[in-house]
Amino acid sequence: MSTLRVPDILAHGRWWSGDELDAIAGGWRAAVLDALGDRARPIAAALPASPEAVALFAALTSLPSPVILLSHDARAWRTEPAIPIGTPLVLLPTLARLAPEAEKLGLVPLVLPDATERRAGGGPVVPLDGPGVVLFTSGSTGAPKPVFHTRTTVLEWVESRIASMGLPPGAGVVMEASPAYGQGLTYLLTAIVLGGALGLLDPRDHRLALTALAEPAFGCWRVTPHFADALSRCVLTGPPIVPAVCILSSPISRALFDAFLDRFGVPLRQAYSSTETGTVALDNAAPADVQPETVGHPLPGVEIRIGDHPGGPRPSGELGRVWVRNPWQMAGYGFPPHVERPGDVDGWWPTLDLGMLRADGRLALAGRLDDAIRTRDSRVVNLAYVAASLRGVEGVTDALVVPLDSPTGRTFGAVIECEPGLTMGALRAKLADTLPPWSWPRTLELVPALPRLPNGKPDRRACATLLGGAPGP
Repeated sequence: MSTLRVPDILAHGRWWSGDELDAIAGGWRAAVLDALGDRARPIAAALPASPEAVALFAALTSLPSPVILLSHDARAWRTEPAIPIGTPLVLLPTLARLAPEAEKLGLVPLVLPDATERRAGGGPVVPLDGPGVVLFTSGSTGAPKPVFHTRTTVLEWVESRIASMGLPPGAGVVMEASPAYGQGLTYLLTAIVLGGALGLLDPRDHRLALTALAEPAFGCWRVTPHFADALSRCVLTGPPIVPAVCILSSPISRALFDAFLDRFGVPLRQAYSSTETGTVALDNAAPADVQPETVGHPLPGVEIRIGDHPGGPRPSGELGRVWVRNPWQMAGYGFPPHVERPGDVDGWWPTLDLGMLRADGRLALAGRLDDAIRTRDSRVVNLAYVAASLRGVEGVTDALVVPLDSPTGRTFGAVIECEPGLTMGALRAKLADTLPPWSWPRTLELVPALPRLPNGKPDRRACATLLGGAPGP
């Protein structure tokens, strides 16, 4: 592995050189040391998707302290367990407004000086040279939980992922995600390890995004379904060019897969990961063999078993709980040095996902364990299957089906991201053709875009609120 360094970054149509960002990082590292000293205690940072946030990440992870990676949305700071009182929270100058929110939670805000200021003691930094980072689970069904990964495990999963994707040294990557979350961190470190460039896209600006994606410096793009759909339909301002490797971590409809492939000539590949396990599987097949209904093969070093217990796995083709074992699992839940791994069975991690291993070794997911519910009329319904059926309707981009608790018992509803021309009548007619009556969502809500958490995942609680019910467990 080459020496880790801050990458060149393309953001908002402007290139930031790695040397420029390294100089900023060195000055901010000196400022943090002046204020906090070099004690090896956890330090938190609020990180948007910006070049300055990458410089801050590099500065803090070069220190001998575990770094707690936080969203720049203060609503995500209420975690379980809570961030320890007295933890320093480093804020970019542009996020100084968040200092009062930090103080309400017992954190100690440290607002950095302007990036143009230079401090004695600045100099080249080595990203991720410290003990490791704390990420958080999505918070889609409860308060976000802290997950500690050591430097070694983070780099191991990134290097295995790079090998699986076949990216050469110097290849650049593009993303919309913040480095505060697992996906964003993975792609940032991919650029750092490969020594390539990093592109930060604004999903609100399709024209600028298409220009960035056509840059020859980029070999991989972390895609979201909403952005893929938008770029498949928007007016092109130049040749339809995207990186050769485009990866999703969310299910999509066959219509969206085909539309993207038809326009750009590049397939959308599925991947599977979790905050606790890092990357698990990825579809690295030849372009003509990509299968969007699976998340591909396990990465080198990853073992997967399906069933109620890893000691008695089910044969290929049978559905069950997904268990994962790999060398780069989390050290544990919590804030270092106090972390623990409840639920671990001989190194096997029990995910909350249902899936099957096919005879060809590919992993196909079938939703979460709590996606199979028994309704108030005693029918068992797989909500992931209902969502997949909805995504197959022409005009639907994405869908989330969630359990709801009502005064009359357990039910479920669907929030559907769709094109403006889709009507409720057409949608219900299609459902009647594809699903039995007990599998029809009792409530439907059509929206131009699904509510999403800061990490890009659908917000299950917000969707339940849109449907007018209390979210089920």
